[in-house]
Amino acid sequence: MYLIYIIAVFLVGCGRAANVNRHMKLLEIENHIDKSVVQTPQSKRFITITKRPGPHSIHRPGTTLELTCEAIAAPAPAVHWFRNDAPIYEYDKESNEIMDTNPTSVARVASTLLITRSETPAEYSCLIVAGMKTARASTIVYSTDGSTEITERSKLVPLSPRILVSYKVFVDTIGSNIVLPCRVKGHPRPVVVWRDKDGVVIENDSRMKVLRSGELVITSLLWSDLGEFTCRASNLFGSTQIKTFVYPARPNETDG
Repeated sequence: MYLIYIIAVFLVGCGRAANVNRHMKLLEIENHIDKSVVQTPQSKRFITITKRPGPHSIHRPGTTLELTCEAIAAPAPAVHWFRNDAPIYEYDKESNEIMDTNPTSVARVASTLLITRSETPAEYSCLIVAGMKTARASTIVYSTDGSTEITERSKLVPLSPRILVSYKVFVDTIGSNIVLPCRVKGHPRPVVVWRDKDGVVIENDSRMKVLRSGELVITSLLWSDLGEFTCRASNLFGSTQIKTFVYPARPNETDG
């Protein structure tokens, strides 16, 4: 383990403590609960890949192969996919509105690449980027017969929503501006709806805004934002959702 954080929290009851502990375990963080002290994570930089594709994967024409990478990093990581060292662009540039991540943040990210065609063999890699640090995981994808005939047709067939990029847990200091990803793929294009920790649909909120890309921007993070935010994607053929646990940490008093 590259890093041990000590996070202490004001608690109004043991139920909240258990909820925080459960989500902090997803970050592999040692979470110490103390009713009288509030501290913040130390601002160190690290990346740990917690889930990666196997060294070899088989794609059968006419099906969709899913490759998934998960990682924990500080600052909060982004994931970029490559095929034979060439970047794969899954979204229109106009809807790609990623904002820079604060250096004080830490998060666990999950990213899935959907492959509808394959050229035998091809190397697919996920590149995890957190600040100036990077980590990479790769797999060689083989097709059973090398067919690429379904490429264009696959873009037109119905596809229920798939959430490809999201954070499971996100930690940042109170007062920060944060971005929670919810990258979706589906046909027709899915409608994305975010709900706050109280289950209320986020719309016309002065501090929270849902971007065209599906990302949720929260400005001036508050302690009262502590809890699970839900992103739900829907189209005519189904729906799916993810939950991101947001943890606002108190700024370190020694920080300048």
